[in-house]
Amino acid sequence: MQDIETEIKDGICWIWLNRPEVSNAARVQTVREMCGVLDAAEANPEVRALVLSHRHNHFLAGADFGLLQELKNYTPVQVRDEIYAHFQGVAKRLHLFSKPTVAALRGAAITVGCELTLACDFRLVTGSAVFHENWLRMGLLAPLGGMKALAALIGYGRAKEMMLLSKPVGGAEAVEIGLATRLLEDDGFEDSVQAFALELAAKPPLAYAAAKDGLRRGLETSFDEGWALNLLAQNVLIGSSDYREGLSAALERRDPTFTGN
Repeated sequence: MQDIETEIKDGICWIWLNRPEVSNAARVQTVREMCGVLDAAEANPEVRALVLSHRHNHFLAGADFGLLQELKNYTPVQVRDEIYAHFQGVAKRLHLFSKPTVAALRGAAITVGCELTLACDFRLVTGSAVFHENWLRMGLLAPLGGMKALAALIGYGRAKEMMLLSKPVGGAEAVEIGLATRLLEDDGFEDSVQAFALELAAKPPLAYAAAKDGLRRGLETSFDEGWALNLLAQNVLIGSSDYREGLSAALERRDPTFTGN
């Protein structure tokens, strides 16, 4: 792989963005590689959680400028099929990934970068992290699900500030307003992220996936539809080995060991 590095550590699949010469700006090659890793991680029962992070100073400083220049010469059909099919593909995979996902950043997440962090379940940051939905300054809009996710996370008013005023949000403020989950120290950052991911990996996989799907559908369906879907999922979970393990662990006053069955 040219644009990313990946490693599985104790059941946690790490993806590191690694194009330092362009501050990890994304091109089609980048997102194609990410899609391949995400598909493999989703199918691998040994993977219990996923972390999306970066080498060097920045998380992902927007789309590759060469790609942005090329877009001027593309037809709408080419933009859809040759560019956004891949960029939206990785964003959708992250949104729909059944296992826990964590974005871990110590630098700038601009446009595409910000959108991909919003597609993850949790965002862990240091004080040097920056979220910047800078699309309008290029005459574009956020096309990877960020507008919906951002409003759900921080409210309509703050989402307008980030989207319409192109307001950058630093790490500490991101935690204050609910955009990020935790503010971590630079020292030992990856170890802290790994510990958080291991905490998520210990959750019951079937119930986690169902709860994650239920939260997402709750934003997209009516109240009654949400109730019906939750009941269906609950009936499946009640028949699982993980449910029996959870009951046994509670009775025996020990930590449960979930297997996803």
